[in-house]
Amino acid sequence: MPDPSLPSDRFFSRANAPVLAAALFSGAVLRLVSPPIGLHWLHWVSFVPLLLAVATPAPVSPVTGRGWFGRLVRGRNFRLGYLTGFSGVFLLFFWLAQTIDTFSNIPLPVAAMIVGLFAAVFGLPYGLLGASVAPLRARLGAGWVFAFPTLWVAAEFAQPALFPYYQGVGQYRNPYTWQLASVFGAYGLSWLIIATNATVAEVVLARRAGARAPVLPMVITGACLVGTVGFGAWRFAHVEAQLQQAPVAKIALLQQGVSMVQHISERGQVVLKGWLDLTARVVADKPDLVIWPEGSIYDTPTDRRVRTGFAEMSRKGEFAFFLGGGTREADPDDPKKRASWNSAYLFGKDGEVKGRYDKMVPMPFGEYLPWPVSYLKPYIDGVGSFRAGDEATVFHTEKFSFTSPICYEAILEAQMRVLSDADVFVNITNDGWFGDTAAPHQHAMLAAAYATELGRPMVRVAYTGISMVVEPHGVIRYETVPYTEVAEVVDLRLATFETPYRTWGRYFPHLCALLVALYAAAETVRVVTRRTPSA
Repeated sequence: MPDPSLPSDRFFSRANAPVLAAALFSGAVLRLVSPPIGLHWLHWVSFVPLLLAVATPAPVSPVTGRGWFGRLVRGRNFRLGYLTGFSGVFLLFFWLAQTIDTFSNIPLPVAAMIVGLFAAVFGLPYGLLGASVAPLRARLGAGWVFAFPTLWVAAEFAQPALFPYYQGVGQYRNPYTWQLASVFGAYGLSWLIIATNATVAEVVLARRAGARAPVLPMVITGACLVGTVGFGAWRFAHVEAQLQQAPVAKIALLQQGVSMVQHISERGQVVLKGWLDLTARVVADKPDLVIWPEGSIYDTPTDRRVRTGFAEMSRKGEFAFFLGGGTREADPDDPKKRASWNSAYLFGKDGEVKGRYDKMVPMPFGEYLPWPVSYLKPYIDGVGSFRAGDEATVFHTEKFSFTSPICYEAILEAQMRVLSDADVFVNITNDGWFGDTAAPHQHAMLAAAYATELGRPMVRVAYTGISMVVEPHGVIRYETVPYTEVAEVVDLRLATFETPYRTWGRYFPHLCALLVALYAAAETVRVVTRRTPSA
């Protein structure tokens, strides 16, 4: 007869229903915290149900849990954490399935399975984190509330991420907490969010046990929160004061309200006329820079006929003109072949081409198929064959310099650091590929974060939205609604700030990873010493 004290053999059972619900709740709440819903205040307690469920050791079956790895993955706490991670990642990124279904020959059920595999992989760190809570509590007592967020940040830092969605980035619309990102990056807010969740959980656990409240963790966590808000208020006021004295450039943001299905069906001349009509609506406002987004035209902008038209438009309108368009020319590796790049071009007020930038990090599975699945390219519709650029171009206008992360590049920290040696980020993108899903909102959030982290204002122009102007303290001064036609000239206040995060790099997650490694080494020595018989 099976031992009823071993619930791990029947994980999905009525006896486990409360902890299963807690784990699923903590995962589902991630979707509520994320834009477009954006209940960022809920994030400070969103993981409390999961932490309460995994705070005590759960027995493991001796049959299925042999060996340390077997004990880990068959343990109930690992599986509860994994359930949170799987459900959270699946709900956050379900838009991937919708995009695959719309723009490829893969049906929605199969696309959902692909997202399920994605969630199965990227939910694993949550399982490891869930399994760590009880041992940390047993070893460190109430001190686990600080060790656990340190482990969490180390896991965020170590995990390879196709879409680098860190917990702290969800605070990007909360101006007083978000300023911490200028010092520690989003990692610092991840640590504080998880520490707050852990402290609340420990208070509840102490109350349940009839024990004294964990005063010291409450005081330290409270002090961190108060200090964060105080620093945020000071930095916000400081940056705002500098911005009020800064010179202003007039930027024309253009956005179309058509779906990508409609866009693909239109001829190149129809698409071009749409952008020209929008541009004509802003010329009277005398913009310094007119921006067309990624993929706004089909032809290479340096094609003689196209170049002549753009040059004349820039000269007559007396504005610099920046646009995203594909480049197709001789392959440098084989001149007999043609190669393609996702590019951006700047025309000066004199009509001359002032520079070109080729996207340095093409998006995997969209702009190319990475190894080892590249051999599937002939069988999958909708995947491009773009080459990577090799130079971070800095463009210059009369009033400011800028770099242009294209689409996916704007959410990659390493690439954004490479592109941060200018006054402004001009992010051009085509989020219409994702349809009316959460993806454009999440993409905008992840891009907007770097304005504060790296201390540069960002102008974001998206084909169908979300377009925005983000200032170095995170204030979004202008923002569009997806799938609405926009032709607006907005003010861009030109001031840059050297942030500790840009200057010192990712020292905080490195420190967290080092502390975790030292703790693991010390625990290993302790266990080995205890098992070694004395002479």
